[in-house]
Amino acid sequence: MSGPLRSEVVAVGAVDERLRAQMLALMQLVYEGVDERAFHRDLADKDECILLWTPAGRLVGFSTQKVVHVELQGQRVEGLFSGDTVVHPDHWGSPDLFQAFARRYVVEEPSRWWFLVSKGHRTYRMMTLFFSDFYPDRRRPTPAWEQQVMDAYASQLFGAEHDAARGVLAYRAPKDRLRPEYVRREQTARHPDAVHFERLNPGYVEGHDLVCLARLSPSNLRPALRARLLGP
Repeated sequence: MSGPLRSEVVAVGAVDERLRAQMLALMQLVYEGVDERAFHRDLADKDECILLWTPAGRLVGFSTQKVVHVELQGQRVEGLFSGDTVVHPDHWGSPDLFQAFARRYVVEEPSRWWFLVSKGHRTYRMMTLFFSDFYPDRRRPTPAWEQQVMDAYASQLFGAEHDAARGVLAYRAPKDRLRPEYVRREQTARHPDAVHFERLNPGYVEGHDLVCLARLSPSNLRPALRARLLGP
């Protein structure tokens, strides 16, 4: 690593063929079983993409985003769904991708739910590190309303692949999953949140996702990050 990383948020329609190829290559570096057609189809369904660059102009991370909503008990519940998200292993531990996410979707356009599906504990821990209230949380049970919101989003977006009893997406067809060498790296991290993730989603080694939720609001950011983004 050399120098700070640079982030930007672009509309998916502005992602050209060269950049799409870079994004696909980065996914294939970290995950095995990435289907090229499925990747491009998933990207086309999103609204925006957060990109992470080195000073030399090399793509080292991205996360795709889509504004969604569900109707629940007569209410329209607004949300943001994060799709494919990956950071080059050389930059694991960097907060830059999430800080870019927070600037765009928490500071500029707050008051939605963040609907996240986590294939590995690093993605899950982005939520646990930066938000005060998030679900599932090892410290407490998920409140009834938040559980209904999670289930409604998961069922709307993933249908029968949503296993509500376990709170995971258990895909019927083979799904992209962490490469074995990165699974081993993941398993060396014994943080309690990582252990909790693996207990809830043991199928992550097969590509299953854990269904997660957090409120996108400045008041829900942990104080250190809120001060960094908003000032004292």
